Amino acid sequence: MTSATRLSMAGIEANVRAAAGLRDFGGPMYTKAIHVDIGYCLSDDQAGFAFEPPKAVIEGRVKPMGMRAIQNCPAVNGIERQLVEIYAPIGLRLGLGNQGGQLGLKVNPQGTFAKQEVLQKMLVVEPPDRWRAPKKPVLQINLPFFFVTDEPCWCTILPPFLSPNLRRWPGTMVAGRYPVGDWPQDLQWGFEWDAVDQELVIRQGDVIAYAMFQFDHPDKRPRMVEAEITEDLAEYRAGMDGVAQISPEIEEIWARARDRRPAQLLNPVDAS
Repeated sequence: MTSATRLSMAGIEANVRAAAGLRDFGGPMYTKAIHVDIGYCLSDDQAGFAFEPPKAVIEGRVKPMGMRAIQNCPAVNGIERQLVEIYAPIGLRLGLGNQGGQLGLKVNPQGTFAKQEVLQKMLVVEPPDRWRAPKKPVLQINLPFFFVTDEPCWCTILPPFLSPNLRRWPGTMVAGRYPVGDWPQDLQWGFEWDAVDQELVIRQGDVIAYAMFQFDHPDKRPRMVEAEITEDLAEYRAGMDGVAQISPEIEEIWARARDRRPAQLLNPVDAS
């Protein structure tokens, strides 16, 4: 066997290990990935059948076109295995306009099916003192679900940089990071409107964000499971409700919540 053939075989073996979810430590030994349950819960059961559950990015990838395809790159796999897609629960076609001297939303019914009472519950145009810059209005969409896990874990909400949807938006999605193991809050989608003369169009089911989960071990990866809102979880979340309107010391409250957290908050539906 020539040296070139040996190198080729080594490359094939490395790709097989990566595809099987194995991590190479540079020697003959390697470890299998550790899958961690991340629960998702609907905080509003109304029209729950229209909700598309979050799904790992890697589940929807197409077959590689060759051994050197992007899907076989360890660096790419290192991040895409941690990413979960978040989908738009409703379709929206929105603009901005002056309403009584204040900036307000203009809802275009051609592309927005939800009724007015649903939109009022989900959509918020933030006041100017919450904007990053004077000409960048901020829209917030309150999403009707949250993540929960019993593992030490941080969740980073990122723009969907692999999706073409991102390139059609007239602005920038706001990213954020929080300790999901201690803070199972309802998700909020923030948007900074750069081109205020253009509409924001989102179709129901579009990928609008990624959730990236970071654990206390590099071999841990998220596994999405539907979870129940138990009495303990509901009581714990009640202690979180509205704290951002009361205190600016959110990081200190995170630490306080960690001290009061029950040992188990995640109860998968299939396990009940």
